[in-house]
Amino acid sequence: MAWLSTLRTMHRGVWLRAGMLIVLWGMQLGGILNACEPPSPVCIVVGASGESDYGTMFHEWGNRWLKSAEGLSPVWIGEERVKGLEQAGQKPADRDQLRQWIESVESVEKTGTCWLVLLGHGTYDGKEAKFNLRGADVSTQELGNWLKGSKHRWVIAVCASSSGPFLGALAGHDRVVITATKSGSETNFSRFGGFFAESIRELASDLDHDESISVLEAFVAASRKTERYYQEQNLLATEHPMIDDNGDGKGTSAEFYRGLRPIKGSEKGVVDGELARHIWLTEPEETKSLTESDRIKVQQIEKEIEALRERKSTMLEEAYYSDLEKLLLELARVLYPSSK
Repeated sequence: MAWLSTLRTMHRGVWLRAGMLIVLWGMQLGGILNACEPPSPVCIVVGASGESDYGTMFHEWGNRWLKSAEGLSPVWIGEERVKGLEQAGQKPADRDQLRQWIESVESVEKTGTCWLVLLGHGTYDGKEAKFNLRGADVSTQELGNWLKGSKHRWVIAVCASSSGPFLGALAGHDRVVITATKSGSETNFSRFGGFFAESIRELASDLDHDESISVLEAFVAASRKTERYYQEQNLLATEHPMIDDNGDGKGTSAEFYRGLRPIKGSEKGVVDGELARHIWLTEPEETKSLTESDRIKVQQIEKEIEALRERKSTMLEEAYYSDLEKLLLELARVLYPSSK
C-alpha cells in the first residue's frame, strides 16, 4: 500500500494534477471497451481527382491512412496507388465496390467498429450532395440507405468539398460522422482530409497525453490545422469541419472545445464529442489486458466521475475533492491491480 499512502500525502495541487491525468485516461477507456473487437474494418476511398495535382494529394492522404491502419487489413477503393496497376474491366465501378464492401461488413455477424474514409472532391446541386468517384458518384441518400439499420458502430469521414449535407444524411445511433464543410455551399477544394490523415497518427494530436489519439482528438487537431492554413495564407476560410456523434445530425465545430472538453453550449442542441473521444483506430496497449468485468467497472466509475464533475458547483470544495479522491482510487485499483 506504499503507492496509496504516497498518493494521500501528496500536496493537493500535485495530487490533483496527477489524479486528473488518471481521470482523463480512465474516461478514455470506457467508450471504447466494446469498440475494438473484432478488429476494425477500414475502407479508404480515393475519389476522382480531376487534375493530377489533386490526385497526388489524395494518394498521399490515403497512404497515411494505410500506414495508420496497419494490422487492420484496410481496403482501398478508387484510383490505384501505383500508376498503371489497374487494367480496364478487371474491377467493378468504384461506386459498386463501395456498396459491396458495406454489404460484406454487414454480413459479419459479430458487431464491431467500422471506418469509412472518403478522400476527394464533392458537389452540391442545392438539393443533394455527392462524393465524386470514377464513374457514377455516390450521393448522400444512397450512402445513407446503404448504411441504414447497420448493427455496427461507424466512424465516417467525408473529406471533400460540399460534404456538409452528409452530416445529417448519415447521422445515427452509435455513429461518428465527420465532414470537411458545414454546408453544401462550401464548394472550394477542401484540405481538411490531409490534416485529418496526419492527425489520426500524430503524437501532437494527443491532447490528454495518454499516448493514444481518439477520433475527437484527431478531429480537433485537424480542424485547428485547417483554420491555421487559411490564416497563414491570408485567405478567407472556405471550409469549416464538423462532427456529429449524438445522432441529431446538427454537428459541432472544433471552436466548441478547449482540449477535449466543451467550453460553451450550442444553440442547435447537445454539443457532440462524447462518443468520438472514446474511439481509437487501434486500441491502446494499456487496455488490452483488462477483463470484461474490469471494463464494466471502468465504465461505471467513468460515469460517476462525470456526474460528480457536473455537481461540483453545488458542492463544498472539501466534499468535492474527497468524493473525487475515492473515485480516483477506485479507478486506480482497477487499472493498476498490483497497487492494491
